[in-house]
Amino acid sequence: MYLQKLVYISNGWNLVINRETLISERPQAWDNGPVYVSLWRHVKDWGYQGVHCELVSPLNGEIIRPNLNKSEKDIIDHVWARYGNYTAAQLSDMTHEPGTPWTKAYVGRGRNSELDDNEVFEHYTKLALAGRQQRAQAESGR
Repeated sequence: MYLQKLVYISNGWNLVINRETLISERPQAWDNGPVYVSLWRHVKDWGYQGVHCELVSPLNGEIIRPNLNKSEKDIIDHVWARYGNYTAAQLSDMTHEPGTPWTKAYVGRGRNSELDDNEVFEHYTKLALAGRQQRAQAESGR
């Protein structure tokens, strides 16, 4: 669950910052939050290793290295720094808040329905704007 949420969050921020998804697959609204089915199957069948939840190849047991550009790597590094200390349950709770893309999909369209990229984009745009506003207020109060 932990890996799923970090991938989902990375995808959301990449969608806002780079204007494209990080992953071509759309997550589904499962009971515990957004889930990428292919990632779920891979982890279920082959597992992952290390503190960075690295996936291993079923063919040779080596760590799978995705082909990412610098901006994508920066987003993943930021997400790890910002969200990496949360537990899987805390990350799942974040996805279950009212108005989130998961809630819209799960409650509005039904269990296991796909999350809409536009709703993910809107959600992470709101988070970015709220973060900017908080920083501006903090700076003006100094």
